[in-house]
Amino acid sequence: MPVRTSCDPELVKSVVKTVPMFASLTDEELSSLLDKSNVYRYRKGEIIFLADEQDQQMYIILKGRLKVVEISRDGQERVMAFRQRGDYFGEMGLLDGKTDFATVIAMEPCKLLLITKSLFDEFFLENNKALRGINALLCGRLRECWVFQSIIALNDAETKIRATLAHYGETLGVRDSSGVIINSVFSHQSIADRVQITRETATRVLAKMRARHEIEITGRRIKLLPAFFEKYAQCELLLSLAEKMEGH
Repeated sequence: MPVRTSCDPELVKSVVKTVPMFASLTDEELSSLLDKSNVYRYRKGEIIFLADEQDQQMYIILKGRLKVVEISRDGQERVMAFRQRGDYFGEMGLLDGKTDFATVIAMEPCKLLLITKSLFDEFFLENNKALRGINALLCGRLRECWVFQSIIALNDAETKIRATLAHYGETLGVRDSSGVIINSVFSHQSIADRVQITRETATRVLAKMRARHEIEITGRRIKLLPAFFEKYAQCELLLSLAEKMEGH
């Protein structure tokens, strides 16, 4: 069970301000909202909520990493997304009061800020700027879904993995002098699940990329090297995908 905990108010405020729907709130409004909110601690492996569970709360990640998964009837997980500090989820339940379609699990000890539906209604329904922020938030979610549906529809496994790594390099990457480190832990199985290929195929493609010095893998962290981006830039299909993203 999650445990209510404390967190540095200034840290909470700095993280919350990065979420589009909160960016338009004044400092006074934001402070008032946070005074009425609670922070909870979750253990590694703990389920935040299950698919189809009635949970009209929005969660903002203050610390830790989570995975969003679809669980099959035989209990197998298919990873749909990863979330880390500054990310958020559960916003759909606040908007329409319905259940979510995915299960969210803590990958490491986490601290989450919970925004209830009553707080959401109080601070956002009459705030036009905040409503525009909500539109931006939903558009971002739709774009992410669109990107991965486009990737999954590809026929070539290497292209699928290359596009997925490029996306995570952009959204989770930390650049250093020799490349971009994807700041999240990936197993071969989680990559395979994300693009709907077998683990064996994912392992084979990643080994090929390592042999060509496109990537480095330390533990389960992947670094994208210059050769990776050179190969990515040569792929007409991925360039077309990028152009479509810019146009949406």
